[in-house]
Amino acid sequence: MTTAYDAPHDEIERPPSKVARLALGIVVLAMVAMWAWIYIWAPRDNPDRLSNRAFPEVVEPRCAALHAEIDELPFFDTSTTISEKADQVAHATELTERLVSDLEDEAASTTFDDPDDERLLDLWFGDWNAYLADRHAYVQLLRDAPADTPRDELSFTLTERSSGGFYTRTIEGFANVNDMSSCHVPTDI
Repeated sequence: MTTAYDAPHDEIERPPSKVARLALGIVVLAMVAMWAWIYIWAPRDNPDRLSNRAFPEVVEPRCAALHAEIDELPFFDTSTTISEKADQVAHATELTERLVSDLEDEAASTTFDDPDDERLLDLWFGDWNAYLADRHAYVQLLRDAPADTPRDELSFTLTERSSGGFYTRTIEGFANVNDMSSCHVPTDI
């Protein structure tokens, strides 16, 4: 039989020291306090949410109308020639461009109490304009392509943001945060 005096050090069970128990208790209390603060007192405002709620209410139906109009166009894949595809994309691009111009005009005529709202909208419209530039470039690609160009060489590509990622995600994220779910990029191509 081995006694505490004879046992190797790794066989002796020692209770945690008071300092270790105190440190563990502090960590557990800190975690409980952190989660309580998050669930009860932390601010829930999204920094991309517009203070002016009238703007989203006005533009949402306009965006919905654009999508309905684009949805009535022949589906991109139903066209038989590259020239038809170019015409379809060009028409939907013109519709989208008119909508973005209309939304910019609406923003210019809206009074925003929070100057941050104007900054956020400027960024959003910048992303929309980059998207429109990519659509115009795609129309030009289709117009310049010979009739026998393989389909995989006629893909629509988005320009990546300098900060990484694609601006379509920020367009749609901003629209979602501001209850403008119809103000997403069209899905015609």
